Amino acid sequence: MGELVVGRPVLKQLFAVSAPLVLTSAISLTFRASVENGGDPRPGFDPWLMDARRSLDAGMQHDLDLLLGFSGRLLYYIEELLFSFDALEPDRIDAGYDEYLDHLQSLPPEAYQRMASNALMRVYRDRGVVETPPESDDPGEWRMFLRPGITRANLDEAASLVTSPAHLRERTIALIDGFWRQTYRSEYERQISELQRAVRHAQDLAHPVVQIAFAELTGHRLPDEVIGALGDIERVTYCPSSHLGQFVQFILYSPELILFFNPQTVLGQSARSRTRVSPIAADAIDSGDALGGLKALADPTRMRIVQMLREREQYAQEIVGKLGISQSAVSRHLGTLESAGIVTVRPVQGMKYYALDRAFLRSLGGYIDNIAEVVASE
Repeated sequence: MGELVVGRPVLKQLFAVSAPLVLTSAISLTFRASVENGGDPRPGFDPWLMDARRSLDAGMQHDLDLLLGFSGRLLYYIEELLFSFDALEPDRIDAGYDEYLDHLQSLPPEAYQRMASNALMRVYRDRGVVETPPESDDPGEWRMFLRPGITRANLDEAASLVTSPAHLRERTIALIDGFWRQTYRSEYERQISELQRAVRHAQDLAHPVVQIAFAELTGHRLPDEVIGALGDIERVTYCPSSHLGQFVQFILYSPELILFFNPQTVLGQSARSRTRVSPIAADAIDSGDALGGLKALADPTRMRIVQMLREREQYAQEIVGKLGISQSAVSRHLGTLESAGIVTVRPVQGMKYYALDRAFLRSLGGYIDNIAEVVASE
């Protein structure tokens, strides 16, 4: 008998969209979309991000580079702002921008210095080092502390700002509010319906295995650094981000993980599934098709598979594990159901996903119902 271990809760998954979440994604992407080589756009970035950055006045662009450029390549400071709001809690998961701004304005200056310190301590932890912030406001000590996190900010200016918490608070709020009002608010209002629709469709692609769910939503593999941290994660939140393109964006804030996805990828999948032509139209089923379907269903194992697929599609190995029989036997049963038109198969990255062909099943039910009606009329 194995050793007793403390049980761990099942990983929770959440699908959400809110102004604080997508604003954090958008401002981070805009920071990363800086121009190179005298103004040439960085390859792969959505043109909207380039335009958004250029639309900011010079002072705002400077503060964007300063405030997002002192906390490492993962931009930890902007994450600290988001999580100070408890953005994933039930009473705030649908929060608007004004609620977020009110929260930021309610925080004292010391909270901003503390968030900056937390961001830098995370940078050190990524390096395998435990470091604590200076106990004094000596800019020299803070320069040493900030140095590993500098990506685009001026080190001296960053140290001067962090040692003046009131100014750090003022410029942080001004950057967030300025970015929202100058650039992002109109885009958010234009996109919010699509983002909400993407969340609804993304829920249909949910899968208990995070790596598979992420691949379904994005077409990409989950980054290795995220996979390695899953053991410490208790909840995964999936959020659409309009201008993500083909990039992968995530926030790893243990025990929380936020995975962003391109809404167009999800909505494109939904459109393709709606236009997929069923092998047999609802009004075209004949006795031969009906007999084939009924024969396929006349087996207890195949009926179990159909019951398993009622809520969502599943990949072949998952079905094997649930049935507890050999893979070859499951493959034969799935082949029979597919040949009869009861299930459809969708290959993804070397795996086969099976789903019910609901149109065929409705046709089959209608065919039987028509027989009953004829008998009744006689």
